[in-house]
Amino acid sequence: MPCFIVGHRGAAALAPENTLAAMAAAIEVGTHELEIDLRLSKDGEIVIMHDETVDRTTDGHGKVNELTLAQLRELDAGNGEKIPTFIELLDATSISLQIEIKDPRVIDPLLDLLRARPADVHRLGPTSFDRDSVRRMAAGLPEATVGLISKESTTGVLDEAASLGARRVLVGYEAVTEEFIETAHTRGFRVDLWPITEPDQVRRTVDIGADGFTTDDPRIVSAAGYTVTPHGLANVGAGERGA
Repeated sequence: MPCFIVGHRGAAALAPENTLAAMAAAIEVGTHELEIDLRLSKDGEIVIMHDETVDRTTDGHGKVNELTLAQLRELDAGNGEKIPTFIELLDATSISLQIEIKDPRVIDPLLDLLRARPADVHRLGPTSFDRDSVRRMAAGLPEATVGLISKESTTGVLDEAASLGARRVLVGYEAVTEEFIETAHTRGFRVDLWPITEPDQVRRTVDIGADGFTTDDPRIVSAAGYTVTPHGLANVGAGERGA
């Protein structure tokens, strides 16, 4: 079964997280999907930002939803990068996007945007920790594979995901077992693991049959002895590991 790599916030280890530079770095190194976080500006623009405030990742201060897009654009998100809008990322890439809903207020504008851009829906995988957000996205985008994020990997998580209309579960690496993945697959779920930070974790993720994993540094794939192909990770052979 193929295993796919997801660049966390682009490639957060290689460029300022959730910026276009981070997305470009992830694509250049090799990823199958980009994970990003969506929030809404004060004036209703969908922007890519993880935290509720801009304090940690920019030179500014304040809550994202209390700043206009123009105010957000004035901030330095690292190395001169700007906070991107979701539309900019859609226009700049053709890769699959795992879009995590950080603020439920973004859902209605997001659905409106995608009604105007239906060709983009096929490459989107909406996700959230928030159960109501998962339910709303599954109902609003029935053609998309919506995911429930959880630190736990239990049959209860699968039951809850199914009740919400999710077809993907994204669970904490430390808690996952091969038995959980087998059960999830039997029930029709895709299973992704997070966070992956070490080559040994990549190898175990592949060995236990996970469908994908999220990492800040896509270079970890090469360090683990794999290469990225359009059809998933391919083992380049034990003799070439670390080369």
